[in-house]
Formats: sequence, structure tokens, C-alpha cells
Amino acid sequence: MIDVQPTRAFLVRLLQQRGGATVTDLQTTTGLSRSALRHHLTLLERDGFVRERLVRSGAGRPPIVYELVPAPERGPTESSLTLLAAIFRAVEEHGADHLEQILESVAADIAARHTYITRIPEVEARIRATLALLLEDVGAAEVNRVGSRFEIILHTCPLIGLARECNEVCEITRRLLGRLVGARVEQREWLVRGDPRCTFALRTPHSRRAAVPDARRRAG
Repeated sequence: MIDVQPTRAFLVRLLQQRGGATVTDLQTTTGLSRSALRHHLTLLERDGFVRERLVRSGAGRPPIVYELVPAPERGPTESSLTLLAAIFRAVEEHGADHLEQILESVAADIAARHTYITRIPEVEARIRATLALLLEDVGAAEVNRVGSRFEIILHTCPLIGLARECNEVCEITRRLLGRLVGARVEQREWLVRGDPRCTFALRTPHSRRAAVPDARRRAG
């Protein structure tokens, strides 16, 4: 069972998706300091989840790549468990009749456990870090910059089974992206409704401000 400490859980997901990474790679993606990363990686090594590997490629000191220790079997995906656990906590707190409060509470619950994502400097990196909480393979998600906004495209979704039983999962995803990325999020297509893909449009306050001088330059 993976250590549930949020930062280490995120590092495990990154290593799983990439097949391995150096401290420099992880620092670029997460925005964490080298000392903080080494602390978390050391604990993951101690617990048997991560190992070091030297990559020899010519002269010079070979870089150390951190990779996951193969697991013989895996339980339910962490993404589904993350959402289900938060939903159950919200239902217990508010009662099943208070849907709006439950949706907001679930998104707030997950966001509060992963506040490190809000400190990642790059918007696209924050988007991918948030998607990593929900998707088994974040590399399957397309994240594109379109003018002053970002667009997420999902052709498949590991949460679609859960969404068919609880269609509010899509709304929770939208709210969670908004909280952790710091963006206004609009969902435009839904796999669960029969569309060929899920799409989300994200616009951050910074991107809206940046669009103003661009428009003035074009007008001039």
C-alpha cells in the first residue's frame, strides 16, 4: 500500500507515469526544493516503494534516476479511492440531500490534502499535477494552450464507471481543477453523456490580464 502522504503519493504517480526521473526532473515538475524532494524520496526508498538507478551515458558523473520498485499486484486505482473516500466523508458530514454542499465539500477536501499543487509555478504543471490525482495515466490527457486559455482533452477516462453511478464526479473534477489550478473551469463535452471525449476549458486570472495588452497591440 502506497504511503498516503500527499506529496509522496504525487511523486509515486509521477515516477509511475514516466518510468523514472532525476531529482532535477522532479524539481521542474513539482516546484519543490531539492532538499524536500530528497527527503520524500529517501522515505519512499526506506519503505520499499522507490529505488535508485545510475544511468551511464559517456563521460562524467552518471545521473541518479529514481524509479518505482515493481509491485506484483495492485489494488483499486488511487484515483477512484481518492474520490470515493472524499465523497463518503462529505455525505457523512452533510447528508445525501445536500448535493451542492457535498460537491463543494468533496472538492475542498481533496484540494486541502494537496495544497502543494497550488505552489507549482507553471499553470500547465498545476493542471497535470491535479489530473494525476484523478487519472491513472495522466499522459493520456491532452493539455493544450489555446490563446489565453488552456484546454484539457480526455479520450478515455478511468473514472467513467464511477461517473455512470455518480454523475457528479465530473462536477467534482471541474471544481477540483478550479481550486488547485486557480482557474475558471468550464466542461464542454462528457464521455459519460455519449460525447467522443471529455473537454475542459480553463482560464486563469493571469491569462485574462495578459490577453488585454495583446488585444491593444493588435488594435494599434
